Amino acid sequence: MVVKIVGVAVAIGLAIGLGAWLMVKAIGLDAPDSSGSATGGVQPNTPLPTTALPVPSDSASPSGAPTGIVTSPAPPAGALYLNATPVQVRPMERINLTGQWPGHDNESLVVQRLEGGNWSDFGVQARVNLGTFETYVMTGRSGDQRFRVFDPGTKTASNEVTVTVGS
Repeated sequence: MVVKIVGVAVAIGLAIGLGAWLMVKAIGLDAPDSSGSATGGVQPNTPLPTTALPVPSDSASPSGAPTGIVTSPAPPAGALYLNATPVQVRPMERINLTGQWPGHDNESLVVQRLEGGNWSDFGVQARVNLGTFETYVMTGRSGDQRFRVFDPGTKTASNEVTVTVGS
């Protein structure tokens, strides 16, 4: 009985090993690269980035051409600050709202839009986490749209940002 079990196990092992060897040959994973090692010849085209996001600089690009990054002035220390990107969109395209509210972690902020001279809640909220927040809005209303965030707990409003919505 034990001999039968060992025999079946050896047969299964040989079948799996042979199948794996055939797959490696068929896919070409055993082909050596120019250095003689078996890496499949896959080489990255460019080195991986060392940071998650590019850091905008205060100076222009070396060629003098615009970089495509719109920088905002630095916010006052400790202030509720809002930034919007992109600043020009088509109707119903995503508008990213990011900012900071240092020292007010876990506060809920309300996104507001200027309508007829009054600030109205837009129906979107953002929660402050480690002094920063992020959310997004989408609007089909064309023209210059002015947004801000408002902290109802402290009755503090951020700076306003303008986004041009058009076709």
